[in-house]
Amino acid sequence: MASQDASATDGDATRTAARVVLPRTSRTESSEALFEVDTPAADAVGELEARPAVPDPEAPGRPERRVIRGDARHIPLDSNTVDLVVTSPPYWQKRDYKVAGQIGQEPDPAGYVAAMMDCLTEWRRVLRPTGSVFLNVGDTWKNQSLAGIPGRIEAAAADAGWLIRNRIIWAKTRGMPDPVQTRLASRHEYIIHLTPQRSYYYDLFAYARKYGRAGSTANPGDVWDFRNIPYEEGSSLWDEESPISKVDWDLDNPGDIWDIDLERNMARHLAPFPSEIVQRAVTLACPLVVCSECGRPRERVVEKTAELDASRPQAKRAMELAREKRLTAAHIAAIQATGISDAGKALHVQTGTGRNAEHVRQLAAEAKAALGGYFREFTFAPKRTVAWTDCGHDSWIHGTVLDPFLGTGTTLNAAHSMGRSVIGVDLNPVPVKD
Repeated sequence: MASQDASATDGDATRTAARVVLPRTSRTESSEALFEVDTPAADAVGELEARPAVPDPEAPGRPERRVIRGDARHIPLDSNTVDLVVTSPPYWQKRDYKVAGQIGQEPDPAGYVAAMMDCLTEWRRVLRPTGSVFLNVGDTWKNQSLAGIPGRIEAAAADAGWLIRNRIIWAKTRGMPDPVQTRLASRHEYIIHLTPQRSYYYDLFAYARKYGRAGSTANPGDVWDFRNIPYEEGSSLWDEESPISKVDWDLDNPGDIWDIDLERNMARHLAPFPSEIVQRAVTLACPLVVCSECGRPRERVVEKTAELDASRPQAKRAMELAREKRLTAAHIAAIQATGISDAGKALHVQTGTGRNAEHVRQLAAEAKAALGGYFREFTFAPKRTVAWTDCGHDSWIHGTVLDPFLGTGTTLNAAHSMGRSVIGVDLNPVPVKD
């Protein structure tokens, strides 16, 4: 999740490992982090001992499970009690469920959007300040034209003060047959991520670890894998002719296209919702535990390690150079603080360059001069969870997921299996089985 101050010691009172202050990813719009580095006495790179990873936090007892007959616009829940809303409302003018008070059969798009805004107003009330909404909504063809429903909802939500954090593309490569001959078959829907404020719970570390590209055997597309690109010591990282300049440096963020197949569902509901959508949203935006007194979630504290994969020639050479040049833990931490943002082309395109302290920039310059092009190996060192934030009340409960359009209960089943408390609301709830 949002990363916090991570400090470490190696057990020797005379040596303190580098401290890197990582930003709360949910509280900054800049791609450049603010860092501080405390200079250790004289730690050599080869002597660093990483802090061990810590387990995920747990709440006592089993997560709760509730199903409520009711309207998504008027939910009988207390305010500030839900951590995440994941839902898929009836799409406009698609199916008539023959239920009084249903949403989806309004005469025009404006009426549908108004109904959805009534829902969002109610969801804002029940959400904790750190909560999120993941809203799956499809578009509708009317009079041979798209109605633009997702965009209309986004615009109305933004006008109402919501932050539109992402428009995620749900790519349905094996969707339902479409007999139309005058346009391309529709093979995607939108999942809109909204938050009521700038600071919210977001665990990109857990999401990238679960859904990132590591270990994938699929066609990598137009991303060059930096591990397979040879380079010479001292070469320019951002040389226009170098293939390294074409590397996707954002490997910790898997992106906003979710390729998820439809799921078969034998229930009488006509619009099954893939459980993977729920799993992704929960991984990203629902804390494992929150404080029952103050409502704060426990947030992941991560730090980069100095560990490299010795089986890779580039990594092995980087470690050799670091030892030969007697680089310290502070040098490595400074490299990880500045990254590639102060080198070559990046110096001119990164907006955050220059905000690190002068002594950090000096240490980074020394290390990069010693390592040449191999310095980048340390910028991609693996991260690990070293702690979880603690408000001090010691009163933890499970994070809570709400689906205001329960349907067949996919959201409840998926989120509950992930250890979250779940609440489903529907005008006509069907029996939901685990």
